[in-house]
Amino acid sequence: MRWRVAGLIAVVLSVCFSAAGQSHEWVLTLVGRGNFTTTSRIYPNPDAPSTELRSTNTPFNSVLNGGVEIRAKWRDDTFFFYLSTEYFSESSTELKLDGSLFPPRRVPVEDGYRVIPLELGMQVYVPIGSRSWKLSMGGGAGAYYAERILQVAGVRADPAGNRVGFGIHVSIHTEYNILPGISAIAMVKFRDPEIDVNNKFESSTTIFDGNVLTFPPGDIHSRVNVDGMTLGLGLVIEIL
Repeated sequence: MRWRVAGLIAVVLSVCFSAAGQSHEWVLTLVGRGNFTTTSRIYPNPDAPSTELRSTNTPFNSVLNGGVEIRAKWRDDTFFFYLSTEYFSESSTELKLDGSLFPPRRVPVEDGYRVIPLELGMQVYVPIGSRSWKLSMGGGAGAYYAERILQVAGVRADPAGNRVGFGIHVSIHTEYNILPGISAIAMVKFRDPEIDVNNKFESSTTIFDGNVLTFPPGDIHSRVNVDGMTLGLGLVIEIL
């Protein structure tokens, strides 16, 4: 799967380089976009034998992020290819009861994630609208790099091991031309990537509030899931 995604990236890049050499036939555009993702989750026990434990998750809702996209389109054609990337990060801190302390007490735990998607796809213009307003539908595949942010009592569990997952997406774009070569864009995207991640504490213990706090040994396996709808607003600028 990883080699397939790499092959798709090579195809899109070759299209872009061709566009640069044949500007009279190809149109290259750059998209800058702000995004809003409705829901995402971290599953701290994805390998637990109990269904209830496996489904336990920490939700992160209303996530804001930014992204860029490059498009390659044969002039006056009804479809275009795109390569897009984003960056989003979300975390929260709360007090959680820790049984390794005696007596058990609550310690501050920061939990969250970082995700960088790299997505390839194609959009097809729907035969409605006008010269100024266009609607397109499509989708593609993506590779998703993720890290879990995990910190207990001020001690960070560093990311470890493989942190890349793969998935597909579908999207709807609408564009309105506001100036020659410049359009406003709104889009909605549906995707559901699941990325298995690992973290590890470098030290086995620390002192918290005068007591020895013990960390779990070995890798801590968890799963990051961006399962919400993504809404985006931005600008499309013709560069070639």
